Amino acid sequence: MKLLYTLSAGAYFATCATASKAHKASEPRYRISPIDGSKIALPTAEQLAFQDKEIGVLIHYNIATYLSIDGCNNVPSLVPNQDLFDPTLINTDQWMDTITALGGKYATLTAKHNCGFTTWPSKVEFPTLDNKTIPYNYTIAQSPVNDRDVVGSFVESAQKYDIGHGFYYSVVVNNFLNVQNSEVLNTSLAWGQVSISDSTYDQIVFDQLSELWTQYGNLTEIWFDGGYSSTQMGQLETLLEAHQPQAIVYGACDKNGTCVSANSVRWIGTETGEAPEETWSTGTTSDGGDPTSPIFCPAECDTTLQTQDRWFFGVDQPLRSIEEMIDVYHTTVGRNCILELDLTPDRSGLIPARHAARYKQLGDFIRSCYDKPIASMETKPENDEAGSYSLAFDVPTAIDRIVLMEDQTNGQVIRSYQVHAKIVDAQEANGTLNVPWTLVSNGTSVGHKKIDLFDEAITVTEVLVNSTYVDIPKWRSVSVHLCDRLNGTSTET
Repeated sequence: MKLLYTLSAGAYFATCATASKAHKASEPRYRISPIDGSKIALPTAEQLAFQDKEIGVLIHYNIATYLSIDGCNNVPSLVPNQDLFDPTLINTDQWMDTITALGGKYATLTAKHNCGFTTWPSKVEFPTLDNKTIPYNYTIAQSPVNDRDVVGSFVESAQKYDIGHGFYYSVVVNNFLNVQNSEVLNTSLAWGQVSISDSTYDQIVFDQLSELWTQYGNLTEIWFDGGYSSTQMGQLETLLEAHQPQAIVYGACDKNGTCVSANSVRWIGTETGEAPEETWSTGTTSDGGDPTSPIFCPAECDTTLQTQDRWFFGVDQPLRSIEEMIDVYHTTVGRNCILELDLTPDRSGLIPARHAARYKQLGDFIRSCYDKPIASMETKPENDEAGSYSLAFDVPTAIDRIVLMEDQTNGQVIRSYQVHAKIVDAQEANGTLNVPWTLVSNGTSVGHKKIDLFDEAITVTEVLVNSTYVDIPKWRSVSVHLCDRLNGTSTET
C-alpha cells in the first residue's frame, strides 16, 4: 500500500532544544519536521518513563475520610475536628499489596486535601493578622494518633514495594486558613479557622511543600489539583528545580502553555475514566490534546472505583463493576492516557476487602489478556514501506484486538494509522487462503499505546499496519491478542 509520506535517507533533523537543563521550564522543547516543517514536541526522559508506568493510584486518605460527604470541597467554612482522624488499624504495606495486585507502578497520596489537615506533623509556623506567630496546628500531631506520620509510613512502604511515590497538595484551597482559589476570603471566621494575609498563605504553601519535597525522598509525581496562582508560580518553579527536578507534575501548565516544570502531565478533562478516542501526548488543554502543539504534555486520566464520582471512602458506597473497570482500562491506557485510579482506605486505615478484590480482578484481567501476545513473525519495513509494520502467522490465527506502541523518544510523529488483515474465516475465505486485505481498524493518535478492539474475533494469516506521519516513525511494538470479552456498565455493591 502507498504511504502518504516518505523521506530519503540522511535527511536533516533540526532541533530547537538540547538538554532540558538548558531551558526554563516554561520554554517548549521541539524539533522541526523534515517533511512539512511543523513543530514536533520533544519529551523529557521522565515523561516517557512515566507513560511507561501506565497505571497508578491516587490515594484519598485524609480527615475527609471520616466525613459523610466527599471532602471539604465547596464548603469553605468546614474544618473537621482533628479528633475525627483516628485510624486504629492503619497498615500502609496493605495498601501496597493492593496496588501491586492491580499492577500499579506509582502511588500519589493526598498529604493535604482541601480541608487543610496534613497527614504529616508539619512544623511550619506563621504570623496571624493580629501579629502573633503560631504553629500550623491542624495536623496529625494534633489528632488521637499524634505519634504517627502517615506520609512517612506511606513512603517507607512504597519504597519497600518498589512503587513510585508522590504527593497531592492543594495550593489553591485550604479551609483551615479560610482560603479559596488561593485567596483568603473576606468573611467571618468559622470554627477552627485562622486569620492570615494572602502573602502569609503563599509562604505557608512554600514552607509545607519544602517539608514534603525535602524530607521524603525523590518523588515520582506531584499533584497540583486546580493549578496554582500567579503569585505562587515563580516560587513553585524554583522549589521544584531545587528539590524535585525529576518529578512528574500534574497541573504544571496553564491553558496558555506556561508551565512550572518541563515534566508536565495534563488532566484529560473528565473523571469518568474515558479519554477521547483521539488523545495526543502533546498540548496543555484539558482534553484530547493537540498534535501541532510544541509542548509534550501527556494526559493523565483520574477516576474512581466507587460510584458517583466518590473519591474518599464512603460507607456502603457501591463499586463500579469489573466489566466497567475493564472498559476504563481500554478507554484510558488504550487511548494513550495514563490511568490514575482512586484508592480509598477506610476509617480503620485499611483498604476494604471488596475494594481490594476488585482491584485484583482488574489487574488479573490486564495480565491475562496482554502479558503474552500471540506469537507471530514480525516483518521490518523496507525503504518504500516506512511507517508500516506487518505480522505474519504460521497458521490461521484467531485475534480480537491489536496493540500499537509508538517510540516517542524524538516526539509523537504518527498522525493516522490503518490496520488491515487477511481474514480467512469460512464466510470470508471461501476455502482459500488467498484473500484480499480487509480494513479492521483505523485511527489517528497512537503515542505511548493504542488498543483497538475489533467488533468480533477474526481468523487471520497476516496483519498490516500503515501510517501517515510528520517524520518516519519507529514502532516500539505491534502485537495482537485474543481475550475474554468483558464489557458492560452494570454496578455491583
